Order: sequence, then structure tokens, then C-alpha cells
Amino acid sequence: MSEELQQLTPLVSLDSAGSSNPQAVKVAFWTLGCRLNQYDTEGIKTAMTGRFAVEVVPWHETAHVYVLNSCTVTHKADQECRRLARQAKRRNPQSKVIVAGCYAQTQPEALTKIKEIDGVVGNANKDDVAEWLPQVLGNDHPLLAVDEFTEHPVFDSPLIDTFSGHSRAFVKIQDGCNLRCTYCVIWKARGPGRSRTEEDVLNQLQKLVDTGYHETILAGIHLGGYGRDLTPKQPLVSLLKKVLLAFPELRIRLSSIHPNEVSEELLTLYKENPNLRPHLHISLQSGSSSVLKRMKRPYRSERAWEAMRQVSATSPDFGIGADLIVGFPGETDEEFEETRRLVEEMPFSYLHVFRFSKRPGTPAAEMPDQVPPAVIAQRSAVLRDLATAKKDAFERMMIGTEREVVIESQGAREGFRKATTDNYATVLVEGDFSAGTLALVKIQNMVDGKLTGTVSQIIHEAQGVNPVG
Repeated sequence: MSEELQQLTPLVSLDSAGSSNPQAVKVAFWTLGCRLNQYDTEGIKTAMTGRFAVEVVPWHETAHVYVLNSCTVTHKADQECRRLARQAKRRNPQSKVIVAGCYAQTQPEALTKIKEIDGVVGNANKDDVAEWLPQVLGNDHPLLAVDEFTEHPVFDSPLIDTFSGHSRAFVKIQDGCNLRCTYCVIWKARGPGRSRTEEDVLNQLQKLVDTGYHETILAGIHLGGYGRDLTPKQPLVSLLKKVLLAFPELRIRLSSIHPNEVSEELLTLYKENPNLRPHLHISLQSGSSSVLKRMKRPYRSERAWEAMRQVSATSPDFGIGADLIVGFPGETDEEFEETRRLVEEMPFSYLHVFRFSKRPGTPAAEMPDQVPPAVIAQRSAVLRDLATAKKDAFERMMIGTEREVVIESQGAREGFRKATTDNYATVLVEGDFSAGTLALVKIQNMVDGKLTGTVSQIIHEAQGVNPVG
């Protein structure tokens, strides 16, 4: 028995969780928030299972340890984290509940006051599993492991070879942010911007390709800022060229970039490389220059309009998504109308509409002229209705065409599987195919607001991808 296992096994009642392995500690994971959080959860799993005798079980099963990787983008994310922590403790009162991640990093003292939570582990500490896991299991009082980020942190993340619950893998290539948008706490939660080295990115992608993944999403908190901290500096486009050359069969998707980071060089890369998925998610936030200035965003509405035009000119079926914040302090009817007009006139395929949420310690939380909740709700409804119409028009345009897809999970309709197209639409595919399979699909119809189609060709059958967990 290893020294680490000896540290863990005396500290839990193994019988209470009904473990099939009498020496294993049963651990359940849940992830809130962004793709980086999902990647980080896999990193924690990898570090934990590689060091200790751990059996990973689904969240809704009884476990010795529940690890909740948190988000704090909005107050609703905070509320959901607290709800899940209490739910886990009710499921097994003898268990240890750990809240890790962004909420833990920014509001640790508040979390330690919640009696159901046994450990609070910040982003700067969460990869140090060998340090905090034995402490949580051995303590009768809450563990607080939340260090401040150093001024110049180095990108550090374990390599993973699986992505449970997903047929497409996410790869964190950048973390942290040097911007100070007035509504945002993520720069505090994630620390200064830092980039993964080219060598490490390629090594991570190779492990996932070897496992059997056919598509991967390159993700970052400020993805467009990739490489600015490396020596020598390496722009995102340079990394993309090397990735596409090294993995000619792998489909690549970007997570999110700012309008001012949409360049001719990047769009040329999209035109010349069919394996670079024809889809971009734009971190837009507003269509009003005066609102963007109060947000302290690094662009104005003119650049946002130009970026949308440039992307849409690349291809008529290019998928374009965006984030928008409604009800930022001081937002007037005229400023909202600028955003509404941008949404109406540009060919978005989908939108994520967020109501402004006061984040503790941010300048925006203290700004005058806070917009009344009823006004925010009304404006949000306007944009959501527009988003629904945009999505419907974009998807109907694809009927009768053939698109490449990755098969995802069981569809909502019996006999169908959900699949994601190259331009980021959802289509229900008739038949039973393994999750992770890469295929060509003929899109035939739209039924009850959902595209349907049939597989015309299997490009790569899924091998080794485990969508469950």
C-alpha cells in the first residue's frame, strides 16, 4: 500500500459509500461554468487518480468526497454552487464537500461559513491535490487553501488523456487575464494572463488524438491574448498554423475571441483550412461605444461592426455567436437600441444574453444609475427573441445541405442522436452511432424547431472516447 493511500484510507468510512473496491476512496465531480473549468476538472481527476486509490463516481451517487469546481461570473453561478454543495452533504452527511475554482478564489471566507462545505480550494491551489486532499479528509474543521497568484505566474496544468462526459475535447492553452473590465472578477479568480508553450499544447493534443478524439476546442480566459507573455512572443495564429500542420486529421475550434482580435490573417487561415471549424464566438458584450467605454473593453462599436462583417464575408454559412450583457449601469434606451440594431442587422447564428450581475469588488457594482431589474428583464427579452429568430433563420438555411458533424449524446427523440455541425448548429441524426464519431450528415428537415438529418458517410468511427462520467 502506497504512503498516500495509507494517508487516505483510515480517514473515511469506506463501507458508508458502498465501494466495490475496499481500498478506494469514492470521489464525485461537478463542474460549473466555462470550458476552462471543465478542462481543470479533468486535470484534478488526473492528478487525484494518478496519486491515490480513487474511484470516480457520478455526482448523484453516494461518495466519500464531492469536488465542486465553481464559477463566479454571475450571482446565479454562486447560488448554484451553494445549492449543489448542500445537496451533496444531504446525500451523504459523512462525506467531505470541497468547493474549488473561481468562487473559492474570490470569496473564500464566505464559503467557509457554510457548514456543509469542508474545504475551499482556490484556483492557485487546486492542482496541488496531494497537499489538500489528505488535509480535507483528516480535518474536522473546514480547510482553507486559497493562495494569491504571483505577479508573473507560469502556466501549469497536467496533461489529460480523456474528457469524460464529452465527445469533443477542450484544451486549455491560455489562462488568466490582464484586462480589467469593470464588471468582471475573473482576472482576480484566474490571475494574470499566461500561455501554454507550443510544445505542451502539441503534447496535450497528441494524448487526446491517441485516445480517439476527432475534434478539440482550444480555450482560454483571454484566448486572443495567447502568446503575449511567451519569449519570444507567439500570436494565436502562429500556434494555429503549427497545430493544423501537426494534426492534419484533427478538427480544431476556437472558444472565444474579442472583436479587435478578428484579423485578416486569422480569417485567411479559416478560408484555407477546412479542418479549422467555420465558427467563431465573439466576446462582444455591447453594441454601444459609450457602454463599452464604461465597461473598459478594448474596442468600440465600430470595430465590433467591422469584425462581424469580416467574419460573415468569409462564408455565408459561417457560424457566429456572441455574448451580450444587458442592463450595464447607466445603459440608456438609446444605448440599448445601438446593441439591438447590431444584433438585428448582423448574421448571428446564436447569442448568449446575460443580465448585468453585480460582482463584489468590481467598479461596475458601485457605479451610479443602476438599471432597474424590470427594465433589464424587458431588454433581455427583446434580445432573446431576436436571438431565437436569428438561430432559426441560420438553421433553416442549412436544410438540404450536407455538413460534417461530431456525434454527441442520445437525442431527445427516440431513435436519434444529437450531433454538432462544423458551424456549430445542433442536428438530430437518425440511427445509433457512437459518441465522438465524425460523419457527414444530409440535413433534411426541421421538426419542432430542431434540425434532423441522416448520416451519408462515416469519416472516423469513435475509438476510446468515453462520453459518460
